[in-house]
Amino acid sequence: MQLDLRKIALILILSYIICLMIVLRPPQVKKSVLPVESYSLERDYEYIAKQLGFLDDGKVDEKELKIIEQIYPLYTYRTTLFEEVEVTDPGRFANLSQESVQTLNNVPLALRDDMVRFLFSDAPYTLEEFSQKVELFKVQVNEFVRVYSALPLHIQIGIENSRQIYQVKALTEYIQLVEKLRVSLSGLPPDVVEAIDNMRGILGGFKPNEISKFIFGLKQIKTEIIMNLTYRNWFVENAHRFEAKEVYKTWTEFKEEHRNDETPPKMWGRVESLPSGLIEISLNIEDNANPPKKIRILVNEREKFEDSINTESLKYTHMLQFSEDWGSYTITIEAYDARGNKNSVNVTLAHYPLAFPIYFNEKGHYDFQNAKLYTKSEIEYMWRKVAQHKPLQVYKAIYPDLGFVRYHKIKFDGAMGFFYNDTKHKLLNYYKRPVPFYSMTPLHIAYFVNIYVHSFDTPIIRTLQSRICGYDGETEVILMNNLFMDFNLDAWAVQIPASLSGGKLDHSEVVVIWRAPLLVGSSYRAFYVLGLDPYPKVPEHIYPFESDWSRKYSRETIELMTLGLIPYRPDKFALREFYKRFGIRVTPAYPPKDLSKEFITGYEFFASYISFQISDAYMQKLLSMIKSGDLTLLDELNKLEAARALWYRLDGHNLYYGPKYSPDYVYIDSEGNFYYVHKNRFKVFSTS
Repeated sequence: MQLDLRKIALILILSYIICLMIVLRPPQVKKSVLPVESYSLERDYEYIAKQLGFLDDGKVDEKELKIIEQIYPLYTYRTTLFEEVEVTDPGRFANLSQESVQTLNNVPLALRDDMVRFLFSDAPYTLEEFSQKVELFKVQVNEFVRVYSALPLHIQIGIENSRQIYQVKALTEYIQLVEKLRVSLSGLPPDVVEAIDNMRGILGGFKPNEISKFIFGLKQIKTEIIMNLTYRNWFVENAHRFEAKEVYKTWTEFKEEHRNDETPPKMWGRVESLPSGLIEISLNIEDNANPPKKIRILVNEREKFEDSINTESLKYTHMLQFSEDWGSYTITIEAYDARGNKNSVNVTLAHYPLAFPIYFNEKGHYDFQNAKLYTKSEIEYMWRKVAQHKPLQVYKAIYPDLGFVRYHKIKFDGAMGFFYNDTKHKLLNYYKRPVPFYSMTPLHIAYFVNIYVHSFDTPIIRTLQSRICGYDGETEVILMNNLFMDFNLDAWAVQIPASLSGGKLDHSEVVVIWRAPLLVGSSYRAFYVLGLDPYPKVPEHIYPFESDWSRKYSRETIELMTLGLIPYRPDKFALREFYKRFGIRVTPAYPPKDLSKEFITGYEFFASYISFQISDAYMQKLLSMIKSGDLTLLDELNKLEAARALWYRLDGHNLYYGPKYSPDYVYIDSEGNFYYVHKNRFKVFSTS
């Protein structure tokens, strides 16, 4: 019972709401619909039938309807049709009307009204006169279409857009005018006709009086256009600036510009180093008003070639080759016109063999073959300075919490010196039984440095513990290598990439090259003898000492390992704050980014060795040197950085700046021989 009452109450409430909506609805204004008078085909048919007398008996039969249908198309063009033609024979008149429309259909739509006007220009007609007029009209229209179709496209459109053909009195007169226009253009070179077709005052409407002026003007200058090649070239380039009806003014202006020309010729082309040893120059010259007359080639400011140009054209194309010894050259190309105006361009060309060996002992015959290694004193100076100064320290950001891990940076400056001295001081007293100076081993140093870096934990910045593997490893390598030098130990630390996920590079480790090579955890407090580390035991974890690694990650491995030769990846910030500050030569990292301005969410890998093709055998050789504790690995890393510096000097800088393109690369074969492959063999130039 209670449920029924609830249903009744709900129904009453809904009924009340609906009633309110009906009562409160705004009054609907009924829009009045006005009848719109539309075009009536029936009305036109009725009018034609009435004019022909077909409605006298009150009906129209099929024959009469066919006559009406034949006349109707012409009637749509000329509604005064029955006032201008005396129709005495509806059937014949219908046939004549149909013939007229068929003829009109051959004419562009925009011209049909004017053609109809010509058809009835002598009205009124008797039916016989109209028949004669239609026959003449067909002949005239076909002749017009023939002549009109032979004209350039823009002139055709201009005639269609003129809307003023009726300025002439008869169609015959207009056909003669268009025929004169066609004849005036005949005999002209295609590029001249095209230039005329693009003159001003044509496309928007080429009126009969303008056509007459154009024909008259062109007649005055046609001989000059055909005979004077210089003027013809000038006309083709400049005609678009002139009104077609004032075409004769082009000759006047050309003579003025030709006489007072002070503009040097334009040049463009390319200079190419051919593998045969020749240098090839492809040159295009174009002048504004006077023909080119001389070209001159200089190599490193010494004249190599001079040639006179015998042409009357404003355009000239030339190709020349000459022999030059391998090297880098500045090639100067000069062009002169007939008035003595000169233009020149300098092109720096790397004229090297297609492939050549790289020498690291200064024994290369050419300078571009010699890569400069770091000397032992340069390496020691670099690593001693790095113990005193660190450009950036990266640390895990806590505030604000964005919901994902990212890192802040601080400028460390000389703070690194404090940590280095503190490490050295605490090392000797760290172990329960103090280790004498002469008994210190790489094992002692590696273990202590790993603990020190990951335990020095100040609030917020955490200082040495970046909490990101590559930057922790960077600090460990710096401290270890300086301590190895302090204790005169035959050991050295480098970094290697690794993958914890098995699918991408997402980690790095520190390896100490010693008689018992050590894998030192860069982000955890542990170290192992290389090969007895956790990597072989975890299927997902892979690192360079496993099969197939070199085929996938050889460049990235080299990239990280060379941080055992140069302490900081030379991004823009490190270049400025460390390398240049202490006068240390180094090749910039690629891409040229500034770590102090990067939004860091993980270790920043660079692609500095993108220009290297490294054989698997050579990569395995480097890894074998690590596993066997062979410190001559540093010599190989030195070669790699020297080869990268050579590539950067010869062509690689183009990848960093300017064209952002460098096809040159370094190839390292299985024997460890370095070769430079020079693919960037040409330079384009232009003075415009």
